[in-house]
Amino acid sequence: MERKYIQFACSLDCFDGCAFTAEVLDGEVVRIEGNQEHPLTKGYVCKKGAQHLERMYHPERILRPLKKVGTKWQEISWDDALEEISDKLKDIRSKDNTLSVLHYYDSGYGGISKMVDKMFFNYYGSITVPRGSLCWGAGIAAQQYDFGESRGHHPRDHLHAKTILLWGRNPHNTNIHLMEYLTQAKKQGTKIVLIDPIQTKSAQVATEHIGVKPGTDGALALGMAHCLIEQDMVDHEFIHNHVIGYENFKDYVKTFTPGRVADITGVDADTIYRLAAYYGKDKPSCIILGYGLQRYSNGGNTVRCIDALGAITGNIGISGGGVNYANRLLADYIGGEVPKSAATGKKHRSFSRAFFGQYLEEENEFPIKAVFVTKANPLVQGPNLERMIRAFKKIEYKVVFDMFMTDTGKQADLFIPCTHVMEEDDIFLSSMFTPYLNYSQKAVEPRAGIIGEYEFFRALAKKMDLEQYPDIEKDEFLRRAVKPLEDAFQITFEDLKKTFFTIPYREIAWSERNFSTPSGKYELYSRQAEQDGLSPLPQYIPAMEGAIEYPLRLITPHPKDSLHSQHFAFKNKMPNVYINEATANKYGLKQGDFAKITTKQGSLLVKVEIDNNVGIDLLMIYEGWWHQSGSVNLLTEALISDMGEQAAYYDCFCNIKPEAL
Repeated sequence: MERKYIQFACSLDCFDGCAFTAEVLDGEVVRIEGNQEHPLTKGYVCKKGAQHLERMYHPERILRPLKKVGTKWQEISWDDALEEISDKLKDIRSKDNTLSVLHYYDSGYGGISKMVDKMFFNYYGSITVPRGSLCWGAGIAAQQYDFGESRGHHPRDHLHAKTILLWGRNPHNTNIHLMEYLTQAKKQGTKIVLIDPIQTKSAQVATEHIGVKPGTDGALALGMAHCLIEQDMVDHEFIHNHVIGYENFKDYVKTFTPGRVADITGVDADTIYRLAAYYGKDKPSCIILGYGLQRYSNGGNTVRCIDALGAITGNIGISGGGVNYANRLLADYIGGEVPKSAATGKKHRSFSRAFFGQYLEEENEFPIKAVFVTKANPLVQGPNLERMIRAFKKIEYKVVFDMFMTDTGKQADLFIPCTHVMEEDDIFLSSMFTPYLNYSQKAVEPRAGIIGEYEFFRALAKKMDLEQYPDIEKDEFLRRAVKPLEDAFQITFEDLKKTFFTIPYREIAWSERNFSTPSGKYELYSRQAEQDGLSPLPQYIPAMEGAIEYPLRLITPHPKDSLHSQHFAFKNKMPNVYINEATANKYGLKQGDFAKITTKQGSLLVKVEIDNNVGIDLLMIYEGWWHQSGSVNLLTEALISDMGEQAAYYDCFCNIKPEAL
């Protein structure tokens, strides 16, 4: 028997970027566990990551290409699959226009090697691609206006904070290694305030929970700014040297008195004063933001309003400070040497992800004739799902790449199976929380001879005789991807394979006070935002309200044990709706009842779970459920945020009533 231990990385696109060790016996992985040598995750992994072994060997994993013949799936060879796709793409290019090809991708896999899909289509020609975000786009755009880009502190620097505002973040469910640092900070006396419409389980590390009405976080931040300025709890030196637009901002927030803000947010005036004092006096103070608070139509300005608190108090660029939303520390150094531009020199056509279904139905110039879906499950995760499904079905030719027969895959004409992370070498990084790059080693050969996406698209490019397509081995592709990192920090590709690399001396964001904005300063007044047709100042855009027939707001946060829809594949039960007891009583509901939720988009059957941690007149359902259970996005409307083209999932208004089954 041959036994060996291989280091690999979690492929899930989440905050933490865990490292694993696989025990391999005679060519089969028999056990996996967290890698204790990783400096951040230290061997502790979540339930999602712990399912890698089960998912790789799951009996329902698709192992061979499938072609739909009538209404039935038929196995075909890899050569036949390549031939069919090649013929289709050639035919479209010769008879129509390559813009009639749409490539829908997202972040269902975090490895660099699977960027090859985009590279292939760049060399094929000008096609149609998505823009915007279903995840974090409004907040990213907001911080680009304010700071120039999103940067976060190393998690261990949070231990130097005297006050931490955990604003809309639920690390208990989505960011377990942050919980460790927060627990330690609380033990050493740090005030941790959770600001969230729901008293999530992350409240266990907080000293206080402040329930804010959904969509009004921006008003709360401006109310705090009013108090900070009024009580002279601002950092005049930092403002003078490093901030543009303070006087304009000061004038704007004059009307956001605690009394007015209390009426908007449901947070009483005394609490607003106290929260401002916590943040402005007990420095250094740190804000850690979640992504839910920017999934509203006013989401970008919400983040800009919160960012402003850091700027006016000088809690930027100091240990224990920062407004931590994302951490694009490594992103600027990855992919620079990988060919990106189309061989034709033409640009792709784009559409907003949130409007995928609408775009498919309404695009008349070079209408879509073929769709390729990679690293995504849009027919579960996209808003206004019924329209999206209807439009997707009408497309002439659809190819889906995945490990399992997703709801999107079921609508395909050709299904191409994918390799699992333990079946190939790759490099992983996250731009959300972890500052570390993980090299992931191949542990075993792909099951049933599956051809990984890198080799699949390489073979497809050869078959199509794509000019200038780089016919290089995957190892060389990865080497080129990290070359900017090698050049900048004098580290070799071989060294990156052996270490958990992070950029040295970058533990504190903006410590040099040299911001990436046009002015080089923090921009409370952003001329770039103004040029983009937005308010140059952060502003509170009133939260949307539902029509009389839809008086309740529905929010759909991430579940603890699934990364979006990936781990719901084999669950077949009715989703729970979490509802406050007072709200349930108002609508004649009790624990365990069945109910129907209705919006102007559609309806969904659910089971009632009474939970007084949920705010009044608010419903919560975890996102990710597949069609067999009932996808929550049958209820959501296709809306976007004020900036970043972020899907505004949480501006969803509904009604609920008992349903007899």
